[in-house]
Amino acid sequence: MNPEIRRIITIVEETRIEGGRPVDPPTRRAAAIAVIRNPYAGTYVEDLSALSAIGEALGDILPKRAVAALGIAGDRVESFGKAAAVGADGELEHAAAILHPKLGAPFRDVLG
Repeated sequence: MNPEIRRIITIVEETRIEGGRPVDPPTRRAAAIAVIRNPYAGTYVEDLSALSAIGEALGDILPKRAVAALGIAGDRVESFGKAAAVGADGELEHAAAILHPKLGAPFRDVLG
């Protein structure tokens, strides 16, 4: 299932001073964020495989956006994280279905 992506936001943070001390070279972090339509919001379903497929698609799109924003090769990324938030009509299991089964492998492919 292709995700219905409503928005993609990409940001870069550059830390130049931390704890009152200069950071040289500055530390750079990027976040690529997708706002999607949850096909199961407000409903109960046993099979969340469509959300796993959405996670796999986002696992390809988001790290490419973050790495491009940093202007570096994927294998130069030192660490990465992932997170999901669901709205009032979403369930914790919806976030887990996006993050855990299939999102990580495409991330690792992009990042080497």
